[in-house]
Amino acid sequence: MHKLYFLFISLFMSLCAIASNADTLLINIEKHELKRKDTLFFECDYKFDNPTKSKITLNVVIENVETKHQWKFRYPLINGNATPGIVIGDLIPEGRYAVTFLLQNNFLSVKGKIKDYDEKSKGYNYLLLTKNKDSYIGFLSPTPAGYFSTPKMIFEDTARIVFSEIGKKNQHLYIDIENYLDSTFTPIAKITEFISIGKIDPKIDTAQITNYKFDLNENKKFTLNEVTVKSLIKKKVELFDEEYASGLFKFGSPQIFDGIEGTQIGNATDIFSFLQGKIAGLKVSREATGNYALKWRESNVDIYLDEFKVDNEMASYVNTNDIAMVKVFSPMGGGPTGNGAIAIYTKRGSYYTENSTRKYNFQVIGYTPDIYIWK
Repeated sequence: MHKLYFLFISLFMSLCAIASNADTLLINIEKHELKRKDTLFFECDYKFDNPTKSKITLNVVIENVETKHQWKFRYPLINGNATPGIVIGDLIPEGRYAVTFLLQNNFLSVKGKIKDYDEKSKGYNYLLLTKNKDSYIGFLSPTPAGYFSTPKMIFEDTARIVFSEIGKKNQHLYIDIENYLDSTFTPIAKITEFISIGKIDPKIDTAQITNYKFDLNENKKFTLNEVTVKSLIKKKVELFDEEYASGLFKFGSPQIFDGIEGTQIGNATDIFSFLQGKIAGLKVSREATGNYALKWRESNVDIYLDEFKVDNEMASYVNTNDIAMVKVFSPMGGGPTGNGAIAIYTKRGSYYTENSTRKYNFQVIGYTPDIYIWK
C-alpha cells in the first residue's frame, strides 16, 4: 500500500514537472464583439524554455465561418510577446469570424542558391530596401554549392532585395530564393478564438462555432461566372503596368518606355544614358564624381526601383536588359511625388524570358504592421 502510494506521488510529481517545463501559448482578445472601424486588439504571451524560440513568428488567420473566406497576417514574436491591432475596414462583412493564432518556429529570413556559383569570386552582397525607405546592406557566405541564408530580419509590408557580386557593375547573377515564412510549416502551438462583427443571429452563431474546424493546409478554390470580354490586344508592357504598378504609380500622365518588347533600353549602357534627351524638361548630366544628376527645371527628380525610393547610383547599377518598363512622371503629371519621378520596373514572373541568364532582384513579403487596416 505504501509502495503504491509513493509510486503515485512520484508519478504525479513527474507529470507536474513535465507540465511546468512545457511551452504555453496564451491569447487575450480585448473585445470579442466589434463593429466596422473598431480595432481588434489582442495580446500574445508565449512561455518557452528553449532560447532558440526567443524569435519566432505569430501567424493570424481570420476566417468568415460562413463563407470560409480567409485573411492572413503575421507578426514577429520577440521573447514571446506581441500586441498588434487590426482595424476593421468598412467593407468587411458582418458575421462571425474565427481567429486562429499559429506559432511558426521560424523568423523572417531569405534562403537561396546562386546558379553557377564561383568560389573564386570576391564575394556577394545584398541590399534590402524597405517601404519606409530604410536600407540594409549585408554580406553573403554561400556554401561551396552556392547555397546561402540571410540573417534574421524585421521589416513591415514588403521590401526589395537586390543581390550583387562584389567588384562587378553589370550583374549576371541568376539566383533562386525563398522566404522562410512563405514555406509550409507545422505550428508548434495553435489557438482559435471567435469574434463577431455587427449583428449576429444567435441560432446560426451557435451552430457555426460548434461545427467550425480550421484546416491549415486547406486549398480553397473559387469559380467565377463566365464572362465574355471583347477588347483590343494589349502590348506586354501595358499588361505589365496593370499587374505591377500600384498606388500613386498607377495614376497621372507618365511617359512609358518599353523594355519587354523594345530593344533600346537593353542596348543602353545604363538607364540614365538611355533617358538623356528623350524627355522634354528632364536634364540628365554627370557630376565630377561620375554619378548622375537629374533635374527637372532645377528641381531634383525622385528615382524609384520597383516602387522603392533609391538614389541615382543604385538605379544606374541595374542591368538594362533586366528592365521591363520605365515610367517618367513630370512635376505636373501626377505620380508618387510633386518633384517629377522616374519609376524603373524590373522584369519578373512570366516577363522573364525562358533563356534569361540573370535573376537577382526580388520582392520579399515581410511582417504585418502593428496597426493594420483589414480590407
